[in-house]
Amino acid sequence: MSCTIIEQKEGYFTHALNTGKREARGDVVVFTDEDAILPRKWLERWVGYHRLYRTAVGIGSRDIYLDLNRLRILLTPDDAPSTRLYRWLIRTWREKPHPLLRKYRLGVYITKDYNIVHGPYIPYRHCFSLPFRGVNMSFKSEYICDVWFPEHPSLKRAPGNEQYFGLQLILKGHDIIYTPNNPVLHIVRESLSRTRDKVSLENEVKVMRSLIRSLLEKAQ
Repeated sequence: MSCTIIEQKEGYFTHALNTGKREARGDVVVFTDEDAILPRKWLERWVGYHRLYRTAVGIGSRDIYLDLNRLRILLTPDDAPSTRLYRWLIRTWREKPHPLLRKYRLGVYITKDYNIVHGPYIPYRHCFSLPFRGVNMSFKSEYICDVWFPEHPSLKRAPGNEQYFGLQLILKGHDIIYTPNNPVLHIVRESLSRTRDKVSLENEVKVMRSLIRSLLEKAQ
């Protein structure tokens, strides 16, 4: 197995993702983060899933939080009982999916108000879903040649970039699915996406929401 290291000298997070995608070789392109611990045979399982689900262009899985200092597994926000209850009892009727994403209502989807939300099957059950986490997602390379992560001067963290990427594929008529069965360990710490700078993050969410809205309006 060969390894290519690319040094990024300018740009932000999504510029790096696009550079990696552009340079990737092989039938399956897999994305993860620098603060993830990958299980043995993680890549092999992704290849196997893409052979099993031949009609799915993208397949994502979950992350499991790890406290590296104490060597303890922690609950993610998605695992909280209150979160799961809200998704089953309230979100299903209060936050309806955009008409073009009705098929994705059980997984990660876009609402009529162009918000990114998680449906009741996340993170425990297989379903149609936009990419759940950028730390753990994979795609059949032949279908993503002309699909890119958003590059915008206001987007340093680009929250929702993985959903933006997947949405382009769905609007082309392809399917993306979620499976809980190929997780990665995600070290709990402040990072680019898990930041305490809530103001900057909220501003970027607004930019991403605008970009997602533009995609959907063009598709209608």
